Amino acid sequence: MKRSIDALLISAGYSGRMGDFKPLLKIKDKTFLQIIIEKLLLVCNKVVVVTGYRNDEIEKEIENMKLKNPILFGFVTCVYNENYHNGMFTSIQKGIQSLENSNWVLFHFVDQPLIPNDFYIELVNQVDNNYDWIQPVFNFTNGHPVVFRNTIFDKVISAPFNFKMQLIRDDDSVKKKFWISSYPEILHDFDTKEDFTNFFENQ
Repeated sequence: MKRSIDALLISAGYSGRMGDFKPLLKIKDKTFLQIIIEKLLLVCNKVVVVTGYRNDEIEKEIENMKLKNPILFGFVTCVYNENYHNGMFTSIQKGIQSLENSNWVLFHFVDQPLIPNDFYIELVNQVDNNYDWIQPVFNFTNGHPVVFRNTIFDKVISAPFNFKMQLIRDDDSVKKKFWISSYPEILHDFDTKEDFTNFFENQ
């Protein structure tokens, strides 16, 4: 059963260290974008994809997804961040502005396509209105994605464009829950071409 959670997928950056465009990299004929969106829709009511660099290609990919499965992918929308060159936090701010009526947001990066489906189900089961921020932990290390409540939206939107989500989390007024998870994938992302190559070599 889906809770009142919407997803924010950040897909606006340059993918500079990768040397290729992360959202459209493929694993088994599916782009990172599609893999992650399908998982998010297991537990979220809708997915907002914030675009920036090469936004037209991302929008085209999502349109193709909608043509193949209009019912499922009809819950996906794109929001363009015209300030994407100023860093990721501006994309988060843009996404939050489009989710102002949401109760909870599952905040996801586009370079984490390997997280198992079960993780998402277990993560949303941690949602508790006594907290503002819920973050998974593996091996004593904080991971991603995270879930946060609309109680911190104003802090995000009013912060400087070069702020960090960690600083929002570390605000003493933000009530935090750290969930000890069993998923090492929450600590892994595809940051470089070497990461991507090593993944296929180890399959």
